[in-house]
Parts: sequence; C-alpha cells; structure tokens
Amino acid sequence: MAVTPLDSAAEVLVATGHDPFARSSLRRAMVRGWTGEGACAWLGVDPDDRTPYLSTLGAPEAVAALLTELLPELPPKQRVTVPRGTPACLPAWVGMEGTDWDFRWLDAPPPVQPGEQLVQPVDDDVAVKALLAVSSPTASAQPGDVAVRRWVGIREGGELIACAADTTGESGVGHLSSIAVHPDARGRGLAKAVTAALTRRLLDDGCDLVTLGMYAVNAVGRALYDSLGYRDDHRMTSGPLLVRGRW
Repeated sequence: MAVTPLDSAAEVLVATGHDPFARSSLRRAMVRGWTGEGACAWLGVDPDDRTPYLSTLGAPEAVAALLTELLPELPPKQRVTVPRGTPACLPAWVGMEGTDWDFRWLDAPPPVQPGEQLVQPVDDDVAVKALLAVSSPTASAQPGDVAVRRWVGIREGGELIACAADTTGESGVGHLSSIAVHPDARGRGLAKAVTAALTRRLLDDGCDLVTLGMYAVNAVGRALYDSLGYRDDHRMTSGPLLVRGRW
C-alpha cells in the first residue's frame, strides 16, 4: 500500500471529506496523519490523560491494511478507534481488545421535548458525582475533568435527578458526555429533555454540529437519540492493538 503522510488537521479533514467523526476527534491536538487506498488515520493526544490515540476512517479492510503499514511507527499497545469489523481484517499476528460503540451526530435543532424547560446549569460537583455513581458509574466525563465546560441537569425536591456534560473542544463541534438519569426517575423522558436542551444550547452557541458516543449495546440510548434526530453513520471499536510475533 502507498501511504501518504498528512501534516495537519486541515489535510485530515480534506482526506475524510470533512467527516463529522473526523471533525469531532480532531478536538485532540493532532500529531501525525496518514492516508492510503481509501483509509485515513490520524494520531492525536487526549486532552484528559495526554495519551496518544489513533483514530481511523474507511472500509474495515482498507483501515486494517493501513494500520498494518503503520505498525512499525506505532508504540506498543497503541490505542486506536476503528470502524466496526476492522479487527477481524487485521493480520493473524495483530489482535485488538476493543469496546464497540457508536458515534452519533446532529446538525439541526432536535424536536422540543417535555421537561426541557426544567434543564438548568449545574454548579455542584458533589451532586453530579453522586448521581453518576448510582446511574452511570462508567460515564466518560466526571466532575473536575478538564474537558468539561459545563454541566446541565434537572433537580426535583432539591435533588439532582438528571444531568449531561458539555465537553465541546476548540473545533466548533459540540460534544455531549455523561448523560445520566437517576434509576428512580427513569421512564419519564428526562434523558431526552437534558439531551435536547444541551444540544439546542450548543447549536445556539454557534456549533454547526453536535456529537456524542454511546455503547453499542445501549438499545435504550439508541432509541432515544434516534427520536431526537441523531444520525448513526459510524459504528466503531476502540481499544489497544496487540502485536505478537509474526508467523
């Protein structure tokens, strides 16, 4: 495979046709990029833990071929995000322990949801942490994370029962994280309310695109985001590459 190096985020955007996933992931400071035969890869640094992360786009077979070419330039156990199905296309001496998730995006205001008017800014890390502990222990954003610009939520009787984090970077692409509802308050449409409200605020702030990620097994979340108009164009797998001795 002929591999062409990419030296800037602008070149990655051109190579991917300004794909929403590329725009969202380039919130990380880009280090290097490559393209070859319909696949594109770019190495960035995560703003939270400063860990290098390789993002990719293209058909699984093409991405696997590009990754194989890049292996000599990557550190051991390089963390990557690849289109679903890519791990099965890697050489037998390359494995990947990954988590399946879906990238969702929206470029227009969602339908107004009941309860949206109850969504307010939340400046209470203790309350957010307590809510996430009982409703979403593996939430991607936590109080105190440098990537969080603000929290919004719904209170009832003084208790925080729903929340969402704005983790928008500097690229102008809005991003939602840690959408959570207390187990005792589920089934009332509160997740829709906080998601719709924060999405609308990000679009009003000037973002032309709002994105989020969800675990692939989250059927309830899939139905929720579908109802708000979030698109589901990219189904991904993330995790470290495990390179064994060649056969």
